[in-house]
Amino acid sequence: DDVADDVVAVDAALGEPLTAPDGVWTWVDLPGSVCANGSPASVAVNLQRSSPDLLVYFEGGGACFDGNSCFVLDAAARIDADITATEKNNLVAGLSLSPMLARGDAANAFRAASFVYVPYCTGDVHSGDAEQIYTADGVDHTVRHRGGANAQRTIDALRATLPDVTRVWDMGSSAGGYGATLNHWRFAAAWPAAEVDVLADCAPTLQPITNPYADYALWRERWNMQTAPTCPGCDTSFAAVVDAIGAARPDDRLALLAYTEDAVIKLFFGVDPMTGPLADLIAAHYEGPSRHAFVLTGNPHTMLGSYADLAQPGGVTLKTWIQRWATGDAAWQAAP
Repeated sequence: DDVADDVVAVDAALGEPLTAPDGVWTWVDLPGSVCANGSPASVAVNLQRSSPDLLVYFEGGGACFDGNSCFVLDAAARIDADITATEKNNLVAGLSLSPMLARGDAANAFRAASFVYVPYCTGDVHSGDAEQIYTADGVDHTVRHRGGANAQRTIDALRATLPDVTRVWDMGSSAGGYGATLNHWRFAAAWPAAEVDVLADCAPTLQPITNPYADYALWRERWNMQTAPTCPGCDTSFAAVVDAIGAARPDDRLALLAYTEDAVIKLFFGVDPMTGPLADLIAAHYEGPSRHAFVLTGNPHTMLGSYADLAQPGGVTLKTWIQRWATGDAAWQAAP
């Protein structure tokens, strides 16, 4: 299937600048980037080569690590499916309407940036570099957990295309929020002089309460989870990922969006109730001049889809809080 006439598709040579035109959503296949089922992993770009700003969004969609979670519970998006042309067209249509990406809004800090959308199809929170064989209902399935390797290929292509970037907004929702956090070090290595700020939407790095579905050591082993070389503590502590960013790049801003009893996170991490562990995580890892959290009471999952609508009761709106994060406004602080 071909993409629609108003969406461009191009191939890219490994490590070479992208040929995508400026100002047009373009799907790019990068050599070697693969989904879990072996099909090509594409990214969508809307470039502005004259801009020093880059916004990269990692898509969410669950995670899986064995035959049951991947093929019985279907706990991860597209684990055994291609990203279809219809999906690509629908994604671009939604991106074109996103108020966060509105180029015509003079008050939008992101308006002049190059935009990159990274779909999710590897089941490993965009962090892995492994190939596994999982058995479900007597059938063997080869699963390529290559999310981290794919992210590196994407960043290499963007670095070749946009060498003069001075500010990177590295963000994602759910599994994509973990992907943004886990891949911060790759962006920092690609643009060492740039500011690289992270926005993790409903992706708190809680330590899982080990059970058959929440096992940090198992996730790391099955996915071959890629974390910063400067983070030995990441082998045993998920929250160490956040601390490693702060230690290596203390001026980069880390923003966490979270619901106190997020139903998806509670299930996946085995943490119930979640309010106390979340408060402890924020107090230990997200309080400081360059680290803050925006917290709402309740059990929904993800906020960026309601970017223009959510607000603290009687307080700051999510949109204002994120714009302050993006610009380094002195008014950016914990909410509540």
